[in-house]
Amino acid sequence: MRTVLVSAVTALGLACMPAVAASGVTHQGPQAGQTASAWRLTRVNTLPGDDVLNDVTVLGNGSVWAAGHRVVNGRQRGLVQRFDGGSWTVIPGSPPYELKAVTATSNRDVWVFGPGKAARWNGRAWTTLSLGGFSATDADAAGAKDVWAVAESSASARHWNGSSWKSVRLPARAAAVDAFTAGDVWAAGTTGDRPAIMRWNGRSWALAPTPAIKLPAPDAAAVLNDIAVVSPANVWAVGGVTWEGADDEGDDVTYGRTLVMHWNGRSWDTSIGAANAQPYTEVEPDGQGGVWVVQGSWNPSLWHVTGSGWRGAPLPHKAGTDAVLFSIARRPGTATVWGAGFTVPQGDPDDPSANGAFWRTR
Repeated sequence: MRTVLVSAVTALGLACMPAVAASGVTHQGPQAGQTASAWRLTRVNTLPGDDVLNDVTVLGNGSVWAAGHRVVNGRQRGLVQRFDGGSWTVIPGSPPYELKAVTATSNRDVWVFGPGKAARWNGRAWTTLSLGGFSATDADAAGAKDVWAVAESSASARHWNGSSWKSVRLPARAAAVDAFTAGDVWAAGTTGDRPAIMRWNGRSWALAPTPAIKLPAPDAAAVLNDIAVVSPANVWAVGGVTWEGADDEGDDVTYGRTLVMHWNGRSWDTSIGAANAQPYTEVEPDGQGGVWVVQGSWNPSLWHVTGSGWRGAPLPHKAGTDAVLFSIARRPGTATVWGAGFTVPQGDPDDPSANGAFWRTR
């Protein structure tokens, strides 16, 4: 999960332009009938006030957990929701601050993360632990005694060993983490202005030897926003490249291109899009050997990447609304993928409230 502030999302604009591969990975524009019906809007919250869902995780039994925040009467507090396969529940006593990340190993072992803190739900009550100045922005668990959290501004991670959170040094800053197994954990982020991929072998973290990339401008910076491990020989990392420039009228413009890195077990293929476009923000295995990729956050495009190429479609949302998708997560052992974010009315309505929203593949 890589959360983007609403104001920053709005500034990106609403156009989602498909990328053209520079090398190694082939992108195709949206094709009618391919993925247009693959996703559906499952739920829009009707809670009082505003609510936003920043992250989602799914258990093998089908339980869906999402975390974010809600604002009622001007007061913000954390929001945790659960879907048990039949009904939706707001978990009581959520921490009194915005929650950026969630991970779980069971319905009695759920972790949520906010500013400098981690809170654990045991099925009955919350226990909060301090992480010092570390504010996690993504987390994943290989087991109840093996949980990893990263913060995109930090070159360290936090590791739960079953009794306490320990600080673990990283070779670069990590925005996302994916725990494939206890002894094989991957993270993606940046080192300087270059993308960085890191791997945990059960004892230490090391940078993966990725190829150098040619940036499109001297001041360009490349960032990886998410990583997905389909298998140790099939790993995807996605993000974007940005730099400052001027348009034909001489006005300052921020340019952007998409970034994809793919590991096939032997080498990395790297692709920088050729067209100005919003970055890729999320990537998740589809349960069938491919991946789902989210492009942009505000009214984003959803790309299904398989052996036959890239096929995409807009995120479905109700007429008269705009939608933001912050996070996607697959139910283990299946091809079902869930998404979480929020919707808002278009224009200048009497009730401008944001409402947390869920999507899923059909």
